[in-house]
Amino acid sequence: MRDSAGVTIVENGRPPLDSRLGWRIGTAPAVTIGTAGGDPAYELFGVGGAMRLADGRIVVANAGTGELRLYDSAGVHLESWGGRGDGPGEFGAMAPGGVEPWPGDSLMARDSFSSRISIFSADGTFGRALRLQGGYQRMVGPLPDGGAFAATLSTFERGEPGTSELIRSDLEYGILQADGSVRHDLGAYRGSELYFVNTAGGPPFPRPYPFDRRAFDFVWGDLVVITTNDRYEIRAYRPDGSLARIVRREHEARAPTRADLRDYVARQNPDRPEALDAVADMPLVEAFPAFAGVLVDRLGYLWIEEYRLPGETHRLWTVFDPEGRALGLVEMPGSFTVEEIGEDHILGTRRDALDIEYVESWSLDRSGS
Repeated sequence: MRDSAGVTIVENGRPPLDSRLGWRIGTAPAVTIGTAGGDPAYELFGVGGAMRLADGRIVVANAGTGELRLYDSAGVHLESWGGRGDGPGEFGAMAPGGVEPWPGDSLMARDSFSSRISIFSADGTFGRALRLQGGYQRMVGPLPDGGAFAATLSTFERGEPGTSELIRSDLEYGILQADGSVRHDLGAYRGSELYFVNTAGGPPFPRPYPFDRRAFDFVWGDLVVITTNDRYEIRAYRPDGSLARIVRREHEARAPTRADLRDYVARQNPDRPEALDAVADMPLVEAFPAFAGVLVDRLGYLWIEEYRLPGETHRLWTVFDPEGRALGLVEMPGSFTVEEIGEDHILGTRRDALDIEYVESWSLDRSGS
């Protein structure tokens, strides 16, 4: 750890791949919410996120019905909040697209298509809606001083019809006041890669790309993180836009080959050999992403999901303390998508072979060294 012109730079070695941090995750979910049929209160569709309240209750953003669904600590449905509509506390299409803590004991639910968030108390009382101003479309998260961190996607130019290309638009970020008005703009930063096929007479449309580099943004304590996984590096800024901290971890970049691309597509489409034709001219990125995902837990620890290279099957995460020092590797069980990590739990979502959605809570014991 060193200081460079007011920027704290934290350099970490890579923990040995066969090592594990002594923290323990349960061998099976402690709570599972979801069913293939029966009581509609347990049928989940379009889950946009989940969070656990201080008393153990679990809130699920069920976008398919436009509801926030509340379950007790054992997974028993208690009540549902919101509903589809344009009124106070209601949600538009494909919303709520997420649910997260709001300062105090409140929570916020995302309605990105309407560029707003709705704030509820822990008992489900609708407090207020905050509509993002200044052209910002997405709320990243609240700040400790009462402000908010927001983002929007920049436009990009369409290529010639009949061509295909990897496009990387910029993301515009800003800090908003508590009422949604703009405190100040942070400017443009590099966004995620998208593979576009340009067609004649219609808009370009994105197609899945196996090794795309992505942008990540979130609130980390009193800092805002705006970074990408081109390198194993997390860049955190003060709300005034000045760079405050850079966290790096040793990483060896590797370039994907055409064989890597074909093998990936073949595994994803075992019954569709013609899928390989669609990637014959697909461009290759310079290097595989340095990591796959990142989030901050309720205690301020940074969890970075390791990228799985072709042939790798691990589900490893590197855990960093609130200052950015690497503590070690943790292996996630199961095949769920992590939504939230609390002091003693991990909350995630999962789909089974029939595409049935579930929300799972796993225990987390941090007592090991």
